[in-house]
Amino acid sequence: MGPYTREKKLIIAAIITIVILAPSIYYIATSLSEPLAGVKVAIYDDRGTTLASQTALENMFGWMGADVTVISSEDVESGVLTSYDIFVAPGGCWCDDRCEILNDYEIVRQFILQGGSYFGIGGGATYATGLRLGLFQGIIWSDCNGTGTWLLEMDVNRESTGPDLSDEPDSYIIFYESSGYFETEDMTDIIPICTYTDTGLPSMIAFKYGNGTVFLSSPHPEYEEGNMNDGTDLWDTFSDPDSEWGLMLKICLWLLEESPS
Repeated sequence: MGPYTREKKLIIAAIITIVILAPSIYYIATSLSEPLAGVKVAIYDDRGTTLASQTALENMFGWMGADVTVISSEDVESGVLTSYDIFVAPGGCWCDDRCEILNDYEIVRQFILQGGSYFGIGGGATYATGLRLGLFQGIIWSDCNGTGTWLLEMDVNRESTGPDLSDEPDSYIIFYESSGYFETEDMTDIIPICTYTDTGLPSMIAFKYGNGTVFLSSPHPEYEEGNMNDGTDLWDTFSDPDSEWGLMLKICLWLLEESPS
């Protein structure tokens, strides 16, 4: 066999480099594909939560690479929250006659105060307001764009002082379910994430609470309308041209970065 050509030498050098760096390359690829690897997420389930929202959130956090567990009010009462990083409250009816966690306000509040993160969607966001848990000292005014269910365009706060959303698109098409907007007397420390395009009112917010962090959304970014990525076909008669899961990932990374737990 004759001497190696320059091209062959370059190929061999590249192969050797890949072999040497393989563990690092694998680690980087794994980290990128599972950005929340090692993060423990507790998704709450009781008579007041909607199964479709819960299922979609399980699939969304699984897509992020998190370690996801569904917990009950009995689990909360037993103190399991100390083992988790994020408490997720799905959509649903958190009214007094259906919600089983109503007596556990202080347990959840202390979890956030001591460095945990709260991720509330729909009814789970309402549970966090002044009417219930009191993480957000204000209310959600429902039916911001009327009653009913449809896809609605909402603007992204690309100048957010919290999660870095600078490379996000100007807006998303998000599932609206008689959704509302957040209002309180002092919004100084409240970070708008998305706003209704027609009114500019906040539909998603994030903020710090004690040593912990909170994200609340009245509309439903967990659903992947038109496909089964979210594990449910409930709203698949709609066809959503985009996915909000990447946006949710950035929010979760901020929640965790700002929380010392």
